Amino acid sequence: MTSSRRARRVEVARIVPVDASVAFAWVADLRTHPRWIVATRLEGTAGRGPELGDRYTMASGPGARRAPGSGLGRLVVMDSMVVEQLERPSTAAARVGRTRLRKLGPVLLGDAGFDVVPLDERRCRVVWWEEAYLAGPLPRAVTDPLVGLALRGFMQLSLGRLAQALARRS
Repeated sequence: MTSSRRARRVEVARIVPVDASVAFAWVADLRTHPRWIVATRLEGTAGRGPELGDRYTMASGPGARRAPGSGLGRLVVMDSMVVEQLERPSTAAARVGRTRLRKLGPVLLGDAGFDVVPLDERRCRVVWWEEAYLAGPLPRAVTDPLVGLALRGFMQLSLGRLAQALARRS
């Protein structure tokens, strides 16, 4: 049985050398995630994206970059989600861009998202946060600390890759 309490928030931030609108385009559109999120691939096809209500399934883990059915399937977490919030940033108006995804399982449940905070026309702060937890069967009191630790490392490495990719493009 899954508890209705909120998951622990894991948050990682990085200053990236591009305007907030550019960073937002990369973090809000899940089609770009395999370019910078470690060991991740998009399952299936995606439309124009991102739009409210869009549904995506990401495969993450050591075997994620391999073609489906090529082995190591047990080392891949399937993460289905739906886009529930999209607010584009504005440097001129000092408006933070926000995207929020609801995780639908089967392994992870909860929420995740990105906040893109404009600093000036050439820099912004990208905040990746997750309030995700394992769907079961172990109690969340046991799994939450481990999930948080794994997420933090995964997110730090991936945001570093995002900053490098965006620096090369600017």
